[in-house]
Amino acid sequence: MSLPGQICGPQNGARRMNYVNALVFLYSFYTLALRSYRMIEWIVIFLIIFCAIVWHYSQTTPKYSLAQITQAQISKELPQLWEEKSPVIVSEVSPRGIWVADGLKQTRFWGAQPVWAAYEENPEGVLIQNKAQQLTWAEILGLSQIENEQCIKWFDLSAVFTTRTEAHIGPEGLRSTYGWSTAYTCTDGEMRCILLHSAQKSRMPQGWLNLRWLNATVAHHPLWTQVQYIEVILRPSTVLLVPPHWIVAIEPVSLEKPIWWTRTDIHHPISKLAQSWNERD
Repeated sequence: MSLPGQICGPQNGARRMNYVNALVFLYSFYTLALRSYRMIEWIVIFLIIFCAIVWHYSQTTPKYSLAQITQAQISKELPQLWEEKSPVIVSEVSPRGIWVADGLKQTRFWGAQPVWAAYEENPEGVLIQNKAQQLTWAEILGLSQIENEQCIKWFDLSAVFTTRTEAHIGPEGLRSTYGWSTAYTCTDGEMRCILLHSAQKSRMPQGWLNLRWLNATVAHHPLWTQVQYIEVILRPSTVLLVPPHWIVAIEPVSLEKPIWWTRTDIHHPISKLAQSWNERD
């Protein structure tokens, strides 16, 4: 017989079991929630670290460096320097005297190319951007063959490599280098070579391609104040060798004076294809 208010034995045991099961469930839920919370904490920590690393590298600019050697030092110094993937200036290079205004005036080509005389008379009024014409000038004057022999010899390259030479007059806007190496040679006058590392692309505004460096100012876009670059002055008998994926602009030292120069891209098959694809008209 049971007293009022008491629960009989079997019912009391079942209810205790329910309490135990409830406590086990609550403990398991608490443990799982605690683990999930700790996991979320770790995820948040990793996200913060990742964001900090991304921000750091987005604000970091590779250190610019330039090496300078003479033509006589090429065989010993150039291979090692080129492994550093930085521009190299070669001085004391014997000038060819071909892509020079005074020399061309003595040839039949001068009369056939009236744009040359027009540029000499008014350097600020003539701007040539026709790559086909620049390639043709280099070919008919023999510059392509001369540059090919010189560049292949300097780097001691195999027959797999080829060259592509353009003969320029006047400035050129911002343009990427795609060749295994790109050689800039000032043949007449004095010119400024503005070089930007490819890492600067993230800081550069839209529309930078082919933009003259004179116009890369705050008036064009405020982002230009964040772009870091180096500048090299080239004169006859100096050659600038630039690694692939840099960005280069050419300007005269004096806007009133003409500049004559060449660009030679040294290509292996893949870089040649890359330039053809990226610079297709």
